[in-house]
Amino acid sequence: MNVSLIQNWFKENHGVMTSKELIELGVTYYSIRHLLAEGIISKIKRGVYLLNDTSEDENGLIVKLLPKGVYCLQSAASIYNYTTSVPLRYHIAVHNKANHNLPDHPPIKLYYWKDSQYELGIEEKEINGVNIKIYDREKTVCDYFKFRNKLEFTSVKEVLNSYLRDTNRDIVRLKKYSRVLKIDKVLDHYLEVLI
Repeated sequence: MNVSLIQNWFKENHGVMTSKELIELGVTYYSIRHLLAEGIISKIKRGVYLLNDTSEDENGLIVKLLPKGVYCLQSAASIYNYTTSVPLRYHIAVHNKANHNLPDHPPIKLYYWKDSQYELGIEEKEINGVNIKIYDREKTVCDYFKFRNKLEFTSVKEVLNSYLRDTNRDIVRLKKYSRVLKIDKVLDHYLEVLI
């Protein structure tokens, strides 16, 4: 077993690999147990391992843990610089029929959404060398309004104001999404006041 080769494989995968990926590369279960015992890797959850002493971004771990997860709400707003608050957890949307067993780290808040709400506005974005799925700007704003009663009003207002200042905004798409999510009347009221 070539430990430095295995460590390089982990680094190429942002510090996270699954047992399936390791087996496909010729690493045996015995070798995985040996790497765990030596403290070279840690078990994050069943079948997912993290290279110890890695400075990799947590986004790589989240993508491995939730390959169909989509960054939403506070996490998406933070990435688009629509909010000054830093989320204490990663906010990730998954399909409502998904079942996930998450480790304690990194801290993740899951949102289980139905087809139309989950699939609307997904795009890919690269962050620190990791390709993540994230809701586009318009879907992020609509989600803030959809959950406005569970969020602080000041944060909803801050996100909308930041969106309206953004040169990449698409008001037509925002209105289309608001109709699909059935928040068009509420959003129109706020847009009339601010525009």
